[in-house]
Amino acid sequence: MDTGDGRELDRECAAADSFVVHIVDDDDSFRTSLLRLFRSKHIQAAGYATLADFERTDIDGAPGCVLLDLCMPDGDGLAMFERLIGDDSVLPVIFVSAYADIPISVRVMKSGALDILVKPVRGEQLLETIDHARKVALRRYAARTEVRGLLERYRTLTDRERAVFAGVAEGKLNKQVAVEVGACERTIKSERAKMMKKLQLTRLVDVVRAAEMVGLKLSFDDSSTTERLP
Repeated sequence: MDTGDGRELDRECAAADSFVVHIVDDDDSFRTSLLRLFRSKHIQAAGYATLADFERTDIDGAPGCVLLDLCMPDGDGLAMFERLIGDDSVLPVIFVSAYADIPISVRVMKSGALDILVKPVRGEQLLETIDHARKVALRRYAARTEVRGLLERYRTLTDRERAVFAGVAEGKLNKQVAVEVGACERTIKSERAKMMKKLQLTRLVDVVRAAEMVGLKLSFDDSSTTERLP
């Protein structure tokens, strides 16, 4: 999608700079040592002694990852992780525990966690894992930001522009869309240009992808001939 020269790179740099490691662990000494380690590596980090403290935090405002103890005094870390997944959180989760046996490790990884580390965790291993989590988090955050931005632009379309958007995504000719919406072909061409500009799209492949991202249910007619975008 056409997002403008330089703007995409600026957003990526801003997201990378705002990456945060959320440390959810009731062991004060462990949590403090990690905060010092990350600070020394110029990595933003925040610590939480309870699940409740973490759950009161806005974690969707910036890319990040979660270092989460399996056993917390106020609940089950894995249960909270499953709630995060249910809420469509994009933050990758790395479990840390002193009691990570094989059955627990298998359960954690099957649940979709990024990794599980056994205490005491070596600093080098932890930093490598965080670097991997950072890359994953930035990809997920960029994808979510793209979808949210597209949805905001989609809401600015008129009903007719939405109809044209769906028609173009289905590969229909302007004259076919004109018949469906009860307008002349010239009007559809104009509406199509407005729609493309509002959605910041230039190529047909982007139109189809954008339609899927906003949740449109497309139906394709094999007899239709795909028309080149103006």
